Order: sequence, then C-alpha cells, then structure tokens
Amino acid sequence: MSAGIALPSITGVMPGVGYAPADGLASHVQTLAHPDIAHVPGVADAAHQAAGHLTDAAAQGLQELLAPAAVALGALSGALLAGRAALVTTQVLAAAAVRAAEEQACLEHRQEVAADAARQWEAAAFAAARANARRAALLARVRRAARTAPPGAPRPPRPGLPGPLDPVGTPLARLREELAVLEDRTRRAEAAHADWVLRSTPPPFAEPEDDTWQRELRARRAAVLDEHRSRPDAARDADPSAARRADEALPQPPGAEELRHEDAVRIGAELLARLDVAATAEDAAPATAAVRHAIAAAATRPLKARTHLREARRFVADTNRAVRARRYAEERAAAQLHFLETTAPQDADPLPPAPAETALLRRMLDEGRRLEPHEQRQVDDRVAERLAELERRYVERMLRIAVLGTDRCDDRPADSSHPRERLVRLDWTPPGWGDEHWLRIVLDGERARVATMRREQPGAGARDAAALALDDERCRGAGGHLDRLREITRQLGVALDFVLEESGTVPGTRGEDGVLVLDEDTAGTGNSGDVRNNRDVRDGRDETRPRYRTAPTGDR
Repeated sequence: MSAGIALPSITGVMPGVGYAPADGLASHVQTLAHPDIAHVPGVADAAHQAAGHLTDAAAQGLQELLAPAAVALGALSGALLAGRAALVTTQVLAAAAVRAAEEQACLEHRQEVAADAARQWEAAAFAAARANARRAALLARVRRAARTAPPGAPRPPRPGLPGPLDPVGTPLARLREELAVLEDRTRRAEAAHADWVLRSTPPPFAEPEDDTWQRELRARRAAVLDEHRSRPDAARDADPSAARRADEALPQPPGAEELRHEDAVRIGAELLARLDVAATAEDAAPATAAVRHAIAAAATRPLKARTHLREARRFVADTNRAVRARRYAEERAAAQLHFLETTAPQDADPLPPAPAETALLRRMLDEGRRLEPHEQRQVDDRVAERLAELERRYVERMLRIAVLGTDRCDDRPADSSHPRERLVRLDWTPPGWGDEHWLRIVLDGERARVATMRREQPGAGARDAAALALDDERCRGAGGHLDRLREITRQLGVALDFVLEESGTVPGTRGEDGVLVLDEDTAGTGNSGDVRNNRDVRDGRDETRPRYRTAPTGDR
C-alpha cells in the first residue's frame, strides 16, 4: 500500500467528548469514565495498551469502560447532538423521549439495560431538546396571548417553569430526573394555559339558559386537560397514526330522528373539549360557531342541527391538524434557535455565526407565524452548515484520540491550497516500524487520506535491494495497522474504511509541513493514485458539497 482514501462517517456520538485536543486515548478514558470505573484494576492498563499498540482487545473493551449513567456529556458531544436534534422531525425526538423514559424505568426497576453510552445519551439529549423546545414554544404562546388580550381582561397565568435543560456536564442519571420534572411542569402549564383560553373566550350564547352548556363544556374540557397533565404524550407524538386515530375517535352525531337538544349540547361540548391544548380562541372560532348553530337548531330542526355538528366535527379535526403542525413548527424553530445560538468555548475555534437565521426564528416565535419555504430552507442550510463543522471536529477529535496516544505520533495543522480549507496531518509510526517508515494521515473534514512514507535521504544514491524489500514489507503491513485503527475509531463512533492502492512508499520528512493529496478518482476505482505535495496542487473540491458524511440510520 502506498496511498488510500476514506470518507469518515459518524455512526454514534460518544458522550464525553469536549472541544480541547486530546493527549491520548488513556487520558480520554480517564475523562469519559466515572472515577470509580477508571480505577478498576486492569482498566488503566487496558487504556495504555490501547494507546500504545491499538490492540483489538482494547478496542473491543473501550465502550464497556463507560458507565452511561455516570458519564457527563462533553461540550462537543452535546453541541453535535443538539445539531442533530435540530434537523430531525418531531416524531424522532418524541421517539427518543420514549426510549429515554423506558431506559430510566428499567433502571428504577433494577432490570438490565444495554450499557451503550452513545445510544442512551442520544435518546436523553434528543428528549432534552424536545423538552426545551416545548418549553420555549409554550412561553412564546403565553407572551403572544398576553399581548393580544383585550384591555382589562385577565392575563394568562405565568407558566412557572424551571429553566431549560443543559445536558453538557450533567450525568445521565441526573439529566433524566431533571427531564421528568420539566416535562411534568410543562404539561401542567400547557393545561393551565388551555383552561385560561377557554375561560377568556366569550361564551357562544348570551341567554341565561346557556349556563348548562357552559358547565358541560368546562367539565369535559377539564377532563381532557387532566388527562393531558397526568399522562406523558411522547408516545402519541412519536406515532404518526396517533393523530389520525384521535380524529377518528371524535364523537359522531346520531341520526336526525334521534338527535335531541341534550345530545347536541353533550356532543358539541365533547367536540370543543377535544381541541388541541395549543389552540387559541381564533383557532376554535369555526368549530364554536358550528356548535352554536347546532344547539340552536336542535329543538326544532334536528336535521340541520346534525349537519352543523358534522361541520363542527370536521372543523375540530382540521383545527387540530393545523395547530399540531404549528406547534411542531414552533418547537422545531425553538430547537434550531437554541442550536444556532450555542457558542463554542473561548479556547476553541468559533462556530459559524448565523445572525439572519436567528432573527428569523425569533420573529417566528414572537409573532406565531410560519416561516416561508425559502426562509425555512435558509435556516435549515445554516443549521446543516454548523452541524457539518461540528461533525468535522468530532471526526478529527476521534482520530486524534485513536492515534495520538501511540508512542510515536506527530501532529500539527497543515498548509492548505484552499484558503477556506483546514487540514490536519498526523504522522504515525506503527509499533515495530523503526525510524525509516511511518503512515501519514491527512484530514480535510470531508476525506481522510493515508500514505506509507519513508525517510527521504538526499544524495544517498540508488536504494539497495534490502531497502526496497523493507518498503514492500511496510506497504504490506500498513493495511493491518489501519484495520486496527479502524476498529478503535469504530468504537469511538467513526467509520473509517480506507480504499488502499499499492504502488510503493513515498519519500518525505517526518513532521514536515507538506501534506499528501490523493486523486478523487482513486477511491474505489482500482487505479493507482497520484500522490503529490498539496502546496503545489489544488484539489478542486466543490465548496457546495457537504463537508461530512453521516451514516444512515432509522431515525435520519
């Protein structure tokens, strides 16, 4: 092997990763693992063995060193998970909340739960993003309601919610506890606001006999809101068919010959009570008007009353769909706003700014209007750009952890032919290779390139048969070392599958600033790659292409 190329893909986000450069795998294990775990006999030895020799045993055991409930979320891991949460659907976030609740229930009942820190932390982080988004969307609805309430009318009740969840630096067990508290308080605040909307809405009738209708409506609405307060709704939001089944379960009016006035009151009250908790008085107006006409006509014109109840049922179903879509859009906007406003630590490179997009999202939440399609695309593109940058940093961080802990590795930023490019070069000497040969790995964010290097000796003349034979031996052995490196990075959540080409070693100087570039068409074609100095050749990359590649999963 002389050169190879790979497209790194993130298969799982390890929870305890920060922005700072890694000093080696041993220190990373000490950072990620709970102190009680890190000091278990054999753990430190395994970490040093993995750092020094990239052994398969250490690679297989790395994930088991992490106790999910004891690991605190790192800043880079948290930002990366928040970015992924900002791009997925509400159903995906709700499904993650269901998984997080199930895992917590298993632990509370002392049942076994998979010790997969990455999977458990993704579910918890997604659930936290959903809870924070619901909190922000509810607060925005309350502010809008307070602004538009008539003069002298009662103000909407203060939600009294705890602050937003910050998973970074929080152990998983404590995050789950805080998540349960926030979700419970949010459901109660949503119910209280929905009750205020009902009580602040002018009654549909003015006659004294309408007190019966008002009591019926409020009693049924109270039952619906009690159910909302007491039962988590993540399972409902995670099931795309749940809303359809709820619409189909709305009460149907009986035949005209069987419809009585009390039936119209009961069915009309039940229909209005089933409006979504985020519905406003304006949302409820069409259904309320249809119920009003149905009750007024029920005593003398049952056929017309039945028609109005059917209209009210259709209005409630349509309104609920529209309100759910608006609520999901507001919650997604809140999640995207939180992600775009997140900043990197002062000792790390700043993340791409997004002032125009954050202004759009704030205006949406303040005014309660949907973004135009082109505005949503603009926001999504900015979120994807920032997520791509975080994924690039994560891949670089994981490769550093896998390689820099070895006894002989040199790394530094490398020169780039493109002013916007950021290249990182790692010169790694595998165990037993001596001083004459090493592997050079270059990361440009989208691709990873590798070449088998030999020490350049100017003026040494032609190389003898022994030197050439050693070159061949190093080329043949490089694939095995890269396979072990791939196993380590796989345990760290990064797939790194190199496509290798055998055409001899490349002369160079260990630790030099120059980096190697492999032709794009080398990967997967079986043709020999052209290896050359990056200072002299531009790689012609398309800046519109994403700077990362994410492995497909069932949730994305």
